[in-house]
Amino acid sequence: MREHEKERWFQLYQQAMLELDPAKLSSVINKANDAILEQVEHIDATHPDGELPLLNDALNGLRVLRREYERSLKEYGELRSRKLG
Repeated sequence: MREHEKERWFQLYQQAMLELDPAKLSSVINKANDAILEQVEHIDATHPDGELPLLNDALNGLRVLRREYERSLKEYGELRSRKLG
């Protein structure tokens, strides 16, 4: 694996985990997820460098982040409808 490939998915993952702007979060999560999945496709599962567990952990982290983001959007929508209704 080339080092810049690892850096790319990891940088996008970090960006998603640190993004504070809700308007950008979904897009950033999608970019990171795509980069990680692309890396998974190109990794040799027998390679002993331990990257596969890191990629799996990153995907799980993005899943949690996406779930929390979607939950907060739902709560915001419910609060807004109560105020307007």
